[in-house]
Amino acid sequence: MAMWTQWLDAIRGLLQFLSSDVGLGAGLGIVALTVLFRGALLPISWPTAYRGIVRQKKMKLLQPALQRMKEKFSNQPQVYAEQMLKLYRKHDLTPLDARGLLGGLAQMPVFLGVYQTLRDGANGARFLWVQSLSRPDVWLALIAGLTTMLMMAANPDLPESMRLLIIVIPSILAFLVALKFCSALAVYWTASNCFSALQTSALHWMVAHRIRSGTLKI
Repeated sequence: MAMWTQWLDAIRGLLQFLSSDVGLGAGLGIVALTVLFRGALLPISWPTAYRGIVRQKKMKLLQPALQRMKEKFSNQPQVYAEQMLKLYRKHDLTPLDARGLLGGLAQMPVFLGVYQTLRDGANGARFLWVQSLSRPDVWLALIAGLTTMLMMAANPDLPESMRLLIIVIPSILAFLVALKFCSALAVYWTASNCFSALQTSALHWMVAHRIRSGTLKI
């Protein structure tokens, strides 16, 4: 608990430095804090996301074979599971990406720390049209929802049958949650969503380029 408190104090101190000492103000200070932390996490988030994209592309290619297998062994679930695992091994896949899961968990202290710092310590500073970052704002909440939509739409490998739902539902939830919490969190989510969208787009371009050049086999 003491270590967590020290971590929150460190985040609060960095935000204070960016907002007051550097002179960015509360709103831009949150944006800068988000970019700094997301940048610092790139050694973890970049390879984790890269593995996830490669896995998605492999799974997308395997869907027809998996569907035929599912129909063929509809009354033999154990045989279907065995054949599915055999197909996964052939394409260097596992049912659960343990390394990706660990990569996501390693980033959680940063995200939770920033969230708790902004939720508990948002001051009443003005930012753009928002009178106080300590209170929710419907337009900032809407922007948080729209940037969530942008972040989700940046992934071209979403299943076509569920693409609309996968994009829209998280966006609506982000809007509703941002309406409940302080505007400081909406600013943070917006900046983080934009960073994620750029990272996802860059990774998909890189993966596509490596596939075309033959350096990556799917």
